[in-house]
Amino acid sequence: MIQIKNEKVIVNGKEVILFGGELHYFRVPASEWRTRIRQVKEAGANMVSTYVPWIFHEYEEGSIDLTGETRPERDLETFLQLVKEEGMYCLVRPGPYVMAEIVDHGVPTWFIENYPEAVAKTNKGEQHPTRVVSYSHPVFLEKVEIWYEKVCSLIKPHQVTNSGSVILFQLDNEVGMFHWVTNQPDYNDSTLKEFTEHLKNKYSQQEFENTFRVPYEDISSFSQSKIQKPEPIYAHAIRNEFGLFLREHYRRFIEYLKQSAEEKGIDVPFVVNIHGFHTIDLTKRGTMYPIGISQLLETAKIDNVLMAGDYYIGNIEYDSYTDIVLANAFTKAIQWKEQPLFSAEFQGGCISDKPRLQPPTFDLTTRLCIADGMNGVNYYMFAAGENYENIGLHGKRHDWQAPLTVKGKKAPHYDVIQHIGKMMQVFERPLLDTKHEVDTHMAFYPDYYMTEFYDEHTKSMTDQIQQERDAYLYNGIAKALRVNNIIYDAVNLLDQEELDPVKLPTLWMFTTEWMDEHIQQKLVSYLENGGKLILFPTIPVKTMKNVPCTILKDYIGVTVKGHKTHGFAQIGDADNVPVNKQELYAIEDGVFAWSEDEDRSVIAFEKQLGKGTLLMFGVGMDHNFYYQNDLIVDLAKRAGIKSRFQLNEELDITVRAHPESGSFVFIQNFDEYKKKTAIRYKGELLFGGKELCVPQRTGLMLPIGVPLNDDITITYGTGEIFNIEEEQNKLQLSIRITQPEEEFILTSSTWLPSENKNVSIKKMAENQYKVLIHSYNESETIQFNPVVVQASKL
Repeated sequence: MIQIKNEKVIVNGKEVILFGGELHYFRVPASEWRTRIRQVKEAGANMVSTYVPWIFHEYEEGSIDLTGETRPERDLETFLQLVKEEGMYCLVRPGPYVMAEIVDHGVPTWFIENYPEAVAKTNKGEQHPTRVVSYSHPVFLEKVEIWYEKVCSLIKPHQVTNSGSVILFQLDNEVGMFHWVTNQPDYNDSTLKEFTEHLKNKYSQQEFENTFRVPYEDISSFSQSKIQKPEPIYAHAIRNEFGLFLREHYRRFIEYLKQSAEEKGIDVPFVVNIHGFHTIDLTKRGTMYPIGISQLLETAKIDNVLMAGDYYIGNIEYDSYTDIVLANAFTKAIQWKEQPLFSAEFQGGCISDKPRLQPPTFDLTTRLCIADGMNGVNYYMFAAGENYENIGLHGKRHDWQAPLTVKGKKAPHYDVIQHIGKMMQVFERPLLDTKHEVDTHMAFYPDYYMTEFYDEHTKSMTDQIQQERDAYLYNGIAKALRVNNIIYDAVNLLDQEELDPVKLPTLWMFTTEWMDEHIQQKLVSYLENGGKLILFPTIPVKTMKNVPCTILKDYIGVTVKGHKTHGFAQIGDADNVPVNKQELYAIEDGVFAWSEDEDRSVIAFEKQLGKGTLLMFGVGMDHNFYYQNDLIVDLAKRAGIKSRFQLNEELDITVRAHPESGSFVFIQNFDEYKKKTAIRYKGELLFGGKELCVPQRTGLMLPIGVPLNDDITITYGTGEIFNIEEEQNKLQLSIRITQPEEEFILTSSTWLPSENKNVSIKKMAENQYKVLIHSYNESETIQFNPVVVQASKL
């Protein structure tokens, strides 16, 4: 039995952190399967994940091999049995799309060549450049039914509900991604007919004509031909409406697959994968990841479906790590509230060897996500392999800079992942109880990311939205808040629920000049009911269909005098601050920022509205200078928000806490030099006031008040316990050493810690001991070699 409850996965009554690795049986010799599974398990993993490529198993139409009759590497049956025998769980991903660097992304080439009518079409009526199929085309769904019938019948007895290994079943992969990256949605006739029905069901005649400004009797030609080359009069409206339609289109496709799988005996939870991280030269960013979230927004509402992210950040650094923070926050905002934050494709390598990913990247990205509440991680890839029978999109080799090479050798980042995996095993039970603590919330407006396609008339609007959200949200205020350890989650503004000031006492809202009526009204209600709203950098005056709408502006009751690009501003006491955008207001009360122009125009003000407070920050600026930290911290203070932490160094620090299971303090150092700091949390010194050393480009997960087992509680510890071995009268803890002297306060009525050359013990109180672990290292070099602490029965 498997349950999803309270942000946990529960398998046969046991709460588990999913810690897995992608292992493609179809790329590894069958004779090596058991060895690779064991190597994944050795890294602290409890799950193996694999795609099941339709193209590989149905190598010609009508011939499906899932048991190895034509090639041992097609024997999915045996692979799933081996996973079970090795005591591991399995996430199966049978498509129909798998991507996975496979020719035609896993859909059989014979299908695309034999059934061209089912392939997506461009706005010119040509075959889609990616050869992606039209998801709802009846011919495609007919062939998917045959594939699902075969693959589900094989998977069914291997589900955990049948005492097997399969705990999750992924439906398709990265739905909508091909349309976004090519700026070409699907204009296949079958899709456009769906769009016609969408319009007829949504709009009355008057509403249709008012919205699109064409006669209602032209609705069919409008939705099936004029959409492909829209006229200026309705271009913005139809682009917006087609984007809204595609969200529902993708949802119907996933619902179809889910129903099909359920009818064929699949009764474990389902997974849908969100795409969006992108490459800029040799670096990667997550600023476009919410495009994938926006596309799959309606899909996220399907029962028993876990939304899971693709996280590929390259070599994570100070200038990119907040992309993952926002990815976590925005994913949590749209997912089913009971499900854990989960990444089904968490960067385990890279398709090419350029850039070379460094081991600290895997350490930092994993720690950062666990700190933000992630309870499920699946590294893609974990084991390299070979593409058999010419299925590889990039040729024969599939190395992927994986932790396990094609020969099964452990790459340098294997040990990094293993250490975290082992810690997850040690602290699984108390860590699962804890929740990530936050200071405030960021508003997530998915329609600001519905920019996956545009035409000549709408390009300037989509470009402006994209440029401003990157500069003023991702590289601006969201980054500045997190680097100052003001921790936030996000709230989805398209949820039907009203914004509750009790649950959301403060809300940061990035805005453009466009915002739909119901969202403007939602923010008005939030203020009326007592919320504190920090709005930046502009007051919206149009809908997402580009027609005037001033609900929010009228409520605020302020005149906008104009706008300035670039220039300098005085913000609070700080003068000569370079800014990219300024919105100028005619207001005298509550002013706290001015443009440095002749008129000293107001660009930010505070105003009481209803029972609430508006902080209007009409300033658009990147986080380009260190002194800007103080400006954003001061802005937060105006709303009553401040970090719970005080540090001597700039470090990323968060807490996961539970009233009974204790707390975990996560500290990440994204810089190339070690840092030392004492830590104050809510005014109290932690770790006995001890100054901690955080090595360059790594982090710490430190327990406070955490039960280690049924009779040992860690009052606090400055090191990381990654292994426990318990015999009848002996207990042994393995601890990674990162301080010149590690310190643990342990409480136990059963176990007595033992001294040795590296360990000294001081009794603090009845059943409480201070354990000091010495590295005996005279230099400043941090020792990563573990020290063993032993205890014996009293």
